[in-house]
Amino acid sequence: MLRSYRKSAGALAVAMSALAATGAWAEARNVLIVDGAYFPSFTHVQPGDQVIFTNNATGSHTITGEGEAWTSGAIPVNGSYTLDITADTPGTFSGQTLEQPAFEGAISLDEPATQ
Repeated sequence: MLRSYRKSAGALAVAMSALAATGAWAEARNVLIVDGAYFPSFTHVQPGDQVIFTNNATGSHTITGEGEAWTSGAIPVNGSYTLDITADTPGTFSGQTLEQPAFEGAISLDEPATQ
């Protein structure tokens, strides 16, 4: 029985190492769309993470990455759009509703500063 436990523990350790090496520790970052702004307006991410934009504004909203690298299409009120982050994902995005002027948000692949 001890041998079986050791094999299982060893297999788990190998699997965990493989997950860590491939960046499988991805995180989902939430960004709310409100009238006239994104909250938060700046988000730290890593390749493999996802940014989930949820529309809490009063109208549909379309987001476009810098240089039109990506677009969400129209996100309805209470709807969401998920952006998969890669090393090539542009650092800024902008969007607007029919009722609001354009506004911007940003992501950074840099580690957040510690104090």
